[in-house]
Amino acid sequence: MKRGLYCSLILFVIACCLPALEWNKAGQPNDAMYGLQVLVVGWSGIFAGVIAWYANPLWAFGLFFGALRKPVLTAVVGALAIAIGATTIAWIAKELPADEGGVTKMAIVRLLPGCYVWFASLAVLPIAALLPKTK
Repeated sequence: MKRGLYCSLILFVIACCLPALEWNKAGQPNDAMYGLQVLVVGWSGIFAGVIAWYANPLWAFGLFFGALRKPVLTAVVGALAIAIGATTIAWIAKELPADEGGVTKMAIVRLLPGCYVWFASLAVLPIAALLPKTK
């Protein structure tokens, strides 16, 4: 399981370094947001009903449980992180507020490589927890 935890962590760091989401603000050309940017501001999506960012703390708890060698807890929390993270897909092409007053609107145009690597980092965690131990 130790290698799986490291693999998940490395994928997460890589995801932070890659473009993750392509956005379109009304009247402006499309713009890419890197994974680290999404990680920093994504928590605020809750005000628009976007919960996908909250997969990150669950993933972190999964790493913690994995470090404590609690494979069942790691797998359960990791599976929840995947389910919550997958809600990102539901927000493609939906209008979201781009400012505090809700005057400017934006939409996710498409998912970029960083998002897929992030999904992979989430998926590796419960898989690693459920794989049998090897000596």
